[in-house]
Amino acid sequence: MAQEIDSTAPGSDPAALAAIEANALSQLSALRSGRQALEAYELRLLASLGHLALERAGSGSSERSTMELRAIAAEIGVHARMSDRTIERQIGDAMHLVDTWPLVLDAFADGRIGHGHVRAITEAGSVLASTDVTAEQRTAYEERMVALAETTTPAHVAKAARKAADAQLVEPLVDRHRAARDDRRVTIEAADDGMAWIGAYVPAVLAHGIDHRLRAGARAKPKDDPRTIDQWRADAFCELLLTSSGAPDGATQSVGADDATEHARLLSTIRPVVQVTIPVTTLTGHDDAPGTLDGAQPIDAETARILAGVAATWERLLTDPIRGTVVEVDTYQPTAAQRRLLIARDQHCRFPGCASHARTADLDHTIAWDHGGTTSLGNLAHLCRRHHTLKHATAWTVHQPRPGHLTWRSPRGQTYLDRPPPTGPVFTDASDPTAAIPADDAWGPPTSATDAGTIF
Repeated sequence: MAQEIDSTAPGSDPAALAAIEANALSQLSALRSGRQALEAYELRLLASLGHLALERAGSGSSERSTMELRAIAAEIGVHARMSDRTIERQIGDAMHLVDTWPLVLDAFADGRIGHGHVRAITEAGSVLASTDVTAEQRTAYEERMVALAETTTPAHVAKAARKAADAQLVEPLVDRHRAARDDRRVTIEAADDGMAWIGAYVPAVLAHGIDHRLRAGARAKPKDDPRTIDQWRADAFCELLLTSSGAPDGATQSVGADDATEHARLLSTIRPVVQVTIPVTTLTGHDDAPGTLDGAQPIDAETARILAGVAATWERLLTDPIRGTVVEVDTYQPTAAQRRLLIARDQHCRFPGCASHARTADLDHTIAWDHGGTTSLGNLAHLCRRHHTLKHATAWTVHQPRPGHLTWRSPRGQTYLDRPPPTGPVFTDASDPTAAIPADDAWGPPTSATDAGTIF
C-alpha cells in the first residue's frame, strides 16, 4: 500500500521523504502497467467473442454476421447495464485493434505506450485501410510509430503519424477529401443542467473559417459587454443559426440585456415539435419544478414556461396516480391518439438499456399481426430499428404480459423486465411487491428464479 506523508510533521527526514516518493512512483507505474495489461486482455476477449459470432454466422450474408454480433452485444450489454450499441462498438474496436494493430496492442499491454498513443497511431493510420497499401507498409508504419510513442507524448505522435500515414498513400489528398466530405454531419449530445453539446463534422477549412469569424467578432465586442469571449462566441453561434442575423463583427446581445431576456428572444424563434412535459404548478408560477424534454432531459422552469408560451397547441396528459404512466392524451384522430399515447408511455425504445427516442422508433406488434396479434395498446411498443431487427432476426424474444411491461428473453435463456418510465407523480402500491423498485430502475428485477444470480 502507498505510504502517506504527514505534511505537518516538523523536521521531516529528506532521505525518508525521498524513499516514500520513490516507492509511490514505483507503485503508480506498476499500477498503470497492470491496469493496461488487464484492459488489453479485455480487448482480446471482446475480439474473440466477435470472431466467435462471425464464425457462428458462417459464410452467409453480411446481415447474418451483423445479427450474430448484435445478439452477443445485447447479451453483454444487458448484463453490464450498458447500451448494446456501445458494446457492439467496443467489440468492433477490439477486433480492429487485435487484427490490424497487433504491435500497438502489445506495446499497450506491456505499458510501453498509453491510451493517447494508441488513439494517435490508430486514428492517423485508419487511412491505411486502402487496398493500395500493402501489409508490409502498414507494419512499417506501425513499427515506426510505436518506437516514436515510447519516447514522446501523444500530441507529438499524432502530428508525426498523420504525415507518416499520408506518405504511404497513392490516392491524392484531393480525392480522399472529396470522399470524406460525403460524411459531413451535425451531432447533438445531451449534457447536464439542461444543456447539450452540438458539433459538426465539416471540411477543416470551413471549420477554421467559422472559428476565425467567431473569434474576430468576440475580440471586437464592446468593452461594456459583460460576457466572456466563450459566452459571446456561443451566443453568436446560436444567433446565426436561429435567426440568420448574427453579427460576428459586433455584439449580438444588447448591452444591458440580461441573460434571461436574450434567452427568451432566441427561444421565441423555435416552434416546439417535441414533447415537453411541464408540471402545472410550474406554468402557474407556484413553484419552479423542472419540465422534461422528450421524456429524457430535464429543462429548467423558465425555459419550460417560454416553450409553453410559444407552442402552437397544447395537449393534456392524464397520468395514472399509482404508476405515473400516461393513460390518455387529448387528440382528434383515434389512430393518432393511439400513437401519441404510446410515445408518451414508452418515451424511448423498449429494449433494456436503449435510449433511442420513441418518436423516431418503429411501433412493433409484440405478437405479430400475422400470428393473431392485435393493434392495441397492450400489444404495441416502440423499438428502434436496430432492436426491431434484433427481435425478428435473432433468438431474442419478447412478450407483453400487461400493457407497457415487456419481458425479454435472451438467446442464453436470461429474462429481463423493462417497465415504461414514469411521467408523473408516483405513489407506492403496498399490495404490489414490485412497487418498491425505484422508479429510475427501468431494468426491473429478475423475473424468474433462474435470474437470482444476475446483477439486477
